[in-house]
Amino acid sequence: MLARVIAAGAGALGRTARGHPRRSGPRPAEPPVRGPGRSRLGRLRDIDRPHRGSDHERTFRARTYPRSRDRHYVVHLPPGYDARRPLPLVMVLHGCRQCHRDIQRISNFDVLADRRGFAVVYPFVTSYTGWRMENCWGWWLRGEIRPGAGEVQDLWGIVEDIEEEFNIDARRIHVTGLSSGAGMAVAMLVAHPGRIASGAAVAGVPYSETAAAVGLTKRTNGVFKRVPEVSAAMHAAMGAHRRPVPIFIVHSRRDTTVHIRAAHSLRDSWAHCFGVDASKPASVRVGSAHGTVWTLKKYRGAERRTLVETLFTEDGEHGWLGGRPGSFSEPHGPNISEMMWRFFRRHPLERSTHKSVTEAA
Repeated sequence: MLARVIAAGAGALGRTARGHPRRSGPRPAEPPVRGPGRSRLGRLRDIDRPHRGSDHERTFRARTYPRSRDRHYVVHLPPGYDARRPLPLVMVLHGCRQCHRDIQRISNFDVLADRRGFAVVYPFVTSYTGWRMENCWGWWLRGEIRPGAGEVQDLWGIVEDIEEEFNIDARRIHVTGLSSGAGMAVAMLVAHPGRIASGAAVAGVPYSETAAAVGLTKRTNGVFKRVPEVSAAMHAAMGAHRRPVPIFIVHSRRDTTVHIRAAHSLRDSWAHCFGVDASKPASVRVGSAHGTVWTLKKYRGAERRTLVETLFTEDGEHGWLGGRPGSFSEPHGPNISEMMWRFFRRHPLERSTHKSVTEAA
């Protein structure tokens, strides 16, 4: 019974509607998409897209390593895709009680990709074992977040399949996600540090946390591991491929599903692991977007560029900020998709790192 309660807590990532943990099972290849919505903020609207990109539905087939499963995904290519020109790739992971089409709609990354010229992939968890809230990624399960097995390896397998079919810039592969998808995005950065250039987490949790990190009710703030313990888990998972991976952390101080302490712990564990002083940001910027006040802090590592950036808002519940209206969306806030892309552009994989990983493979 306790195990089911803990799993329910993990499933709370992405929860804003009534729901109960359910036994896993195959999900439909193309889940129903929630009703259409248009941005009321005048940003990145469909009406501003005289030329739209194209969607390509694919299925990743399970491989021989443990816990691998078939997984559906959608690749979005910008208009005028030229196979002779390599494109950056951004992976966007949905939260619990969502599917890949939901996060595709509310994040509005397609519009951004069409304007800026990059590819986007939206994986769907598709199926899973054990008790979870519907469609959660297993960020709290050791077998799903360690390199070489489970969801974290399947997601990299999806990247490899895309690289075989389309021309992708291997130095500009990035990952982000919402809620449980953010937890898995963090796991991707730890499991594949020499392959993924940089990433972002929206309302996520630190690496290797337990399900207790998510509050079961609005009155509980979650229980978190000590920062050195999380840092040690990151070191162990990265092994010889350890590398300071740049991360952009987004969180609302009013999030009642994943407490702001999760973002603080994620920032501090990253700083502890890679030798960053989290008490001394290199810069602090305060702004407001449609009535939502936000604070952006940047922390530098040993190199000149930033290693950790945090965007904390004073308003907004548990959801994607500044996108299109929809389930688990907070449209009245800063446009985090645009801010992420700017962060990703500034943080490609270093040529020396890419070369060493390629030679090792």
